[in-house]
Amino acid sequence: MLKIAICDDRKEDRDRLNQYVQQFCLENMLQAEIKVFDHPDTLICACEKLRPHIYILDIVMPMINGIQAARELRWNHPDAQIIFVTSEESFALESFDVNPVNYLLKPVRKEKLFATLKLALNRISLEEEKTITIKVKGGYCTLYLNDILYVDYRNHVVSYHLLSGEVSSTSTLRIGFAEYLNQYHSDEDFVLCHESVAVAIWAIDKLTRTELTVRNREILPVAKSRYAQVSEKYMNYRFR
Repeated sequence: MLKIAICDDRKEDRDRLNQYVQQFCLENMLQAEIKVFDHPDTLICACEKLRPHIYILDIVMPMINGIQAARELRWNHPDAQIIFVTSEESFALESFDVNPVNYLLKPVRKEKLFATLKLALNRISLEEEKTITIKVKGGYCTLYLNDILYVDYRNHVVSYHLLSGEVSSTSTLRIGFAEYLNQYHSDEDFVLCHESVAVAIWAIDKLTRTELTVRNREILPVAKSRYAQVSEKYMNYRFR
């Protein structure tokens, strides 16, 4: 499902953007979850879990402007598409720092927003969102990789720790953890930070030589022998 977040401190502008986006999705037969926010702090907090594909951000907002918010959102979600809407032309050059899809001046014209949304959609691929199907007790379970924070291995069982707080565990395995990861996960998505823990690279928020913090603020150990590889993959992901 397409996820879109709108943030504007002016109710009139929020309502207009929401109406336009809903109409765009209806006309293009898109199933979408649209969330509307009136303050960038609320947006940033909520989107740690929501992880929208597209952000539509006002620039001139209280406390933190839309470009500052976009920098933080871009750090947490490098692949997101950002559209700026503003009444100020002076921010145009600064906005390119976060590689937006477009910079639209208010009052936003519906036709211009629709064209920009189409451009944003061309840069994402909902159909190719990665999933994994695991064998669990009594059947099978399909998980989206973007929902997985890390996996660990105990007593011949692999457990998937999800952004929602849920944990999904495999049935008892006949192979070791390293072999399981090689079979079911690309090293582009996960990296071993400990002999029995592999973390999703997108989910790392903070990294030191002895531990890392994932998106839900949980702290995981980093083995001395694993730090260099974890650090390299983390930096490549953040600054690609």
